[in-house]
Amino acid sequence: MELRAGEIANLCGGRLRSGDPEHRFTVISFDSRRVTKGSLFAAIPGERVDGHDFVASALAAGASGALVMRPVALGGADPAAVVIEVADTTRALQDLASDWRKRLTARVIGVAGSNGKTSTKDTLAAVLGEAGPTWATPGNENSQIGAPLAVLGAPLDSEFVVLELGTSAPGELERLAKMARPDHAVVTAAFAEHLEWLGSIAGVIEAETEILDGLPAGGIALIGSAEPGLVAAARRRSHVGVRALGLRGEDDWRLDDIRLGRGGTTFTLARADAPTGTSERRTWHTPLLGAPAAWAGGFAAALATELGVDPETIQRGLDRVRPAAHRLVAREARGGALLILDDCYNSNPASCIAALDSAEALAGNDERLVLVVGDMLELGEASEAAHREVGEAIAQRASRVDLLVAVGPESRRIADAGVAAGIATRAVAGADEALAAVEAELADGRPTVLLAKASRGIGLDRLVAAIAD
Repeated sequence: MELRAGEIANLCGGRLRSGDPEHRFTVISFDSRRVTKGSLFAAIPGERVDGHDFVASALAAGASGALVMRPVALGGADPAAVVIEVADTTRALQDLASDWRKRLTARVIGVAGSNGKTSTKDTLAAVLGEAGPTWATPGNENSQIGAPLAVLGAPLDSEFVVLELGTSAPGELERLAKMARPDHAVVTAAFAEHLEWLGSIAGVIEAETEILDGLPAGGIALIGSAEPGLVAAARRRSHVGVRALGLRGEDDWRLDDIRLGRGGTTFTLARADAPTGTSERRTWHTPLLGAPAAWAGGFAAALATELGVDPETIQRGLDRVRPAAHRLVAREARGGALLILDDCYNSNPASCIAALDSAEALAGNDERLVLVVGDMLELGEASEAAHREVGEAIAQRASRVDLLVAVGPESRRIADAGVAAGIATRAVAGADEALAAVEAELADGRPTVLLAKASRGIGLDRLVAAIAD
């Protein structure tokens, strides 16, 4: 972006309290520890900290202005520093992003869904990046704060913009969609997530399909069919060209023959509504691991095809994809005797069971399989049933699992299922105890595949780092 201070104040319905109205900003930051020189620091009030308490330190670190909701002390900063006061800094960011979106001529694709948003966004961006200049959401900045910053980062010469848009409560995705105004959308799935606020799978479906209401007439919506209710809800939007993608025979894009190896995942995709009137079937490969990687690749290949990208370009894009941090990332350690599957960014029953499938598929007959599975958070009243479901899935693999380490209070139900199935099981309170249990198991040097899977708050990333190092 490139916006003048006075322009920012006008777009946000705010007031320029100090500074030059012609001062230009190209970057906005809301983390005082990561401000860049000349940036505009947005003071966001949060549950634990208030950004207004860090305005002075942000200016001292190089920011040349602040977006605030109330008067603040500037410390030793230049008294001529830009200070813009608005009613709501989060809303102000969204207003700025909405205006910037109007200036973009790119085709904008919004990616929503309970599972696989980041990998789908990254895969789609890699594919479209082979067809033209493409901007995508950095990391997983899909929140009410992160998403507008992602829009503001889009260069004006982009041909494609791929935005990850998240939700944890009713109405959130609707607000982001009104800001981002995607031309097309992908809704990957509607599984159990954020049930503390969304209540049920029906609530998840309702929340995730909010993105479709803002699509223009004729916009393409690719919908994952693993939860049939999601497809049904999407098809009620008659103005949208809905395409179901999944494993069902009736899907518009049929995904099958998924094969996993340590070099990546191969899958086939058949297009039932091909222009010739016959089904088109093609095999693709992605360096990412597991069935979720095949879904992400399928969404990317299908939408790119719908947008007119040729197969050779699509495959070049798929070849460029790299996994996001802590999302089923394979890491070899200890001279190649240990393969760590780091999938500890987040977890819910569907993603956990998919990770179990991947770990089992990658473990050779002569390799030990160790599962470190921790609490799945933010599931509300569904938490007990969700952990029991994962425990049952592990119990079904009892003959293959050498050690199960269940981490956290909710995972006690997973541990109970492991014990009942005859699996060697350790139930521990946290990541440090889990590390000790795993280190004891690995001490003999036997070739091992280790899966680390939990919600981010459990801290299994520390376990992965310690073992890998």
